Amino acid sequence: MAAPLELRNSASGKILPAVGPFLIGGIFGFGALQGLASGADGGHVLWIALLAAACLGLGVLIARGAFDTSVKVTLDSQGFRDVRAGDVLVPWSKVKSVRLAAGGKGAAMLNFELTSEPPDAIRYSSANAFGLMPFGRNIVHMEISSLDARGQDLVDAVKTFAPHVAVRR
Repeated sequence: MAAPLELRNSASGKILPAVGPFLIGGIFGFGALQGLASGADGGHVLWIALLAAACLGLGVLIARGAFDTSVKVTLDSQGFRDVRAGDVLVPWSKVKSVRLAAGGKGAAMLNFELTSEPPDAIRYSSANAFGLMPFGRNIVHMEISSLDARGQDLVDAVKTFAPHVAVRR
């Protein structure tokens, strides 16, 4: 029996997307300081400072995931489970096919075609923006670009744990 595949957040998958908000926040912060130094209207400087704080806060919110070392997705002989979206087990018996949305390290989605509608915990999870997302009646998209494994590694794990599941290209 193969060992379960446990996936965690990728540090680069979380820190690199945070660079943009940090840069924009820094630019706004520098603009606010320039405004103060030149004697600009306090109301305008306040708005620029608030924009800087919001951008920096967004950067921190995105980057904090790089330090979360808990398991996010598990694939084992029973099925797959995504903690980010409902933390419910989807048994392999309910999976008809799997498809990697894009090849290589930058693959963003793994699409599971189920034999029936996804469980309610997945369909109505508030975390669906970051984990499993139902699409149509019986297709579930798993976001994998922020995880510490390549898309092909996940497809290989599905082949190992559930040889009956069709792999689509």
